Amino acid sequence: MVAGMFHVEVFAGQGERDDLRAWLSGAGHEVGVRSFQDAQAPAHLVVVDGGVQIEPALQLCQRLRSAQNGHYTPILFITPDAFARARLAGLESGADAAIARPLDAAEFLAQAHALLRVKERHDRLASQADEALTISRRLQEAHERMESELALAQRLQESFLPQTLPELPRVKLAVKYKPHDRVGGDFYDVFRLDEKHLGFYVADAMGHGVPASLLTIFVKRGVRAKEISGQTYRLVAPTEVLYRLNRDLLEQQIPDLPFITMIYALFNCETGTLQFSRAGHPYPLYIPRHGKPVLWQQEGSLLGVFETKFHLQTRQLKPGDKLLLYTDGMDGASFEQHAVGLTSLLAAAEEFQALPIDEMVERLASDLFTQTVQKDDLTVFGVEMTD
Repeated sequence: MVAGMFHVEVFAGQGERDDLRAWLSGAGHEVGVRSFQDAQAPAHLVVVDGGVQIEPALQLCQRLRSAQNGHYTPILFITPDAFARARLAGLESGADAAIARPLDAAEFLAQAHALLRVKERHDRLASQADEALTISRRLQEAHERMESELALAQRLQESFLPQTLPELPRVKLAVKYKPHDRVGGDFYDVFRLDEKHLGFYVADAMGHGVPASLLTIFVKRGVRAKEISGQTYRLVAPTEVLYRLNRDLLEQQIPDLPFITMIYALFNCETGTLQFSRAGHPYPLYIPRHGKPVLWQQEGSLLGVFETKFHLQTRQLKPGDKLLLYTDGMDGASFEQHAVGLTSLLAAAEEFQALPIDEMVERLASDLFTQTVQKDDLTVFGVEMTD
């Protein structure tokens, strides 16, 4: 039995509608009766009785079916006899079911209720489909907003990266930046501090997406490498640069702050003297003109975790020597038959040792990921002391 009251429209000739009205009303339904020429009123079920006027009834079925533009109302056709020809004509004209006179009240109501159950399921599915379409549209709008925000974050992050590298008489610089997503957590900078000195750093805010990219902007603005007082200035030591930056991050009290690693270096382009401090970042890779590449190891805690001091290391670059700073995206590096990660990086650096720094950086960023997929942001920054 169908629960609840439904509206049923009965189309029948004179004298053929009383029994149908009585049965349907007795079952608790609202019943409207019409002639074949009347327009259809909104209904849950339509009953077309072709008991006397078969042709007008068949034509009405066709009109009712064609008028259901996207909406479904089941049609129950009553044939004047039990011959298959009459039932087939009704079904071909658009009826969903056909029963024959003389009618049995129980059978008629059972068939009507079966069609009403179909109507209920159809309407429920249609409602769910509309709801799903609405949700899909909202998700699409949210996706478009997110894409727009990511594009803006990408443009902002790219605008904070150096657009060109400084050109100096005895120094060559090169960089390769390959974010894993639209925006990443890697960032770097290089800048002239005076006629002799360069400051540069490579850093990594762990993670991807907008939060990491926003943090890179904060860190970039927090690096204070030079203090000017009147007509004089002071170049800030790498230890002090990292100490101040770490203090600034702690003062913000940012909840769930991503870990930040960084190496900051102060380089004298005339003498080749390089000072650097490290905050949890991968060790710098020194590639001498002659001899095997070696890591310059240095202690140093992550930024933004707790208050700490950083250590200073001073090294010398001679003509032909190179130095590489890179991020932990290099952990996925694979070179020939060597183990993935640092071992492959060292082997590749030795293989490409004689190349100019720009070619070396390009080869490292490409050749080390021909056998493995880059799973993280990657930045490779190189310095070469020339003759």
